[in-house]
Amino acid sequence: MAYLTQPDYVKYVCSCGQLKPITSLYFCRHCLQIRCGFCICHEVDSHYCANCLENMPSSEARLKKNRCSSCFDCPSCFHTLSTRATLAQPRQSVEQGSGDTKVENKQPKKMYYLSCFNCRWTSRDVGIPDQPVASGGWPERVNPHAARVNQLLDYYKAIAQQEKQEKLDRERKKYAIRGKYLTLTDKTGLTGAMARNLAGLPSSESSSSAIASFTPSQASAEVEQLPEEFYTKELNLNQMTSMSQRLASPEWQPSSVSRLHPIAKLLSVKRSQRCRACDHNLTKPEYNPGSIKFKIELLAYYHVPEVKIISYEPVKPGSTSALLLKLTNPTGHEMQIRLLQPEDVPEPEEKVEEPKSIEKSLEKSLNLEKDNSWQETVRRRPSLGGWCRVATPDLTLTLAQRDDAAEYDDDAAHDASDIILWRKSNKLALRLRVSAEGGAAPGAPALLPLALQYRYRNTVPPAAQPPRDHTLHATLQLHLGEICG
Repeated sequence: MAYLTQPDYVKYVCSCGQLKPITSLYFCRHCLQIRCGFCICHEVDSHYCANCLENMPSSEARLKKNRCSSCFDCPSCFHTLSTRATLAQPRQSVEQGSGDTKVENKQPKKMYYLSCFNCRWTSRDVGIPDQPVASGGWPERVNPHAARVNQLLDYYKAIAQQEKQEKLDRERKKYAIRGKYLTLTDKTGLTGAMARNLAGLPSSESSSSAIASFTPSQASAEVEQLPEEFYTKELNLNQMTSMSQRLASPEWQPSSVSRLHPIAKLLSVKRSQRCRACDHNLTKPEYNPGSIKFKIELLAYYHVPEVKIISYEPVKPGSTSALLLKLTNPTGHEMQIRLLQPEDVPEPEEKVEEPKSIEKSLEKSLNLEKDNSWQETVRRRPSLGGWCRVATPDLTLTLAQRDDAAEYDDDAAHDASDIILWRKSNKLALRLRVSAEGGAAPGAPALLPLALQYRYRNTVPPAAQPPRDHTLHATLQLHLGEICG
């Protein structure tokens, strides 16, 4: 049960111990476990522009610095810019030696410029000429330090590659070289003068000593040589850019509004989410052209019974109050549910690792085996402490399969049981009794732990085997407001 503007009153316990609403959890149909965002691996499949929906391979996106070449954002308010069309009047030229004018183009030509519908900023405000084509062709600004940045990138990539190779050599030799300390010159292959030049320092010690002898009085003399117009010039804050506008263009950081240029729109990514335990996909984007939809059938909302709070009485210390819950079966098969206490949930069975062969052990000893320790999920016991307990009925509740048509055809049916209020389609309403301990402090949050045992039919069995029914458990935490005095 999740809300947009209110806190989450019902939270489910993930397999790693995190408390999340059901709309933020995933269900792995292979290992039959609930996973949260920390229990899955995020993989980038492809890049696309959210404005024009153009797909782009990773190599091309890296070359274009993860920006679209045909869509732009407003540099003033950061909204998406729109292309506006206008008619350019024909140019006139005056013949030499006479006052007659001659029209070069008889028909007006259609030109295009960028405009923002939010703040009315246009590309004409900064002197960008109109383009004859609506898509592309806009002038690109060149970073004056691009050559220097690329040179530094290539240099540090070479250093990283060298360090990686040295690390592999040390791991294969299985012994460390003693008595040899690498210096900067030995590590990078540079002399002292070259290292100072690359770092922006003077190339000789004499120049460095001259810098060291530079006193604050000389600095004040340097400042006094500035013209008086520098101090008397008034600043117009309306013509100055804000900090967010400057940081949006980190390569140039314009200080004046007249130097703002359109910002190429950042690309979005289509990502797949993979379970860390069994390495199966949980969500996979569709690769239809022009589509950015994702398969969301593996959310826990579609596989785990959903619990909603209908209403509840105020919780008081040492007394019993009523709680109305609604259970929903999201699957297409009949489901049996039992209410349990969290301590009655059995511990998950741990898989015993099979002994590795001699080849595997030898491969691991040579450090050639891939390290997958970062994929392991962290298990911890959730903190479900609270002052409230619920009286769980000793009966099995049966919920019908999900049927969207039956929701409008059938009426709510009332059972003879005192616990079941009504039953409609795949939904069931329950009346439970909640008791609070006598030592509960007034004003403390009334947290109620609850566990569900349900039957789940796995529709993804191994090959040549029918679907199987499994008994699964889910632990919840319900927030019933605050304990009254």
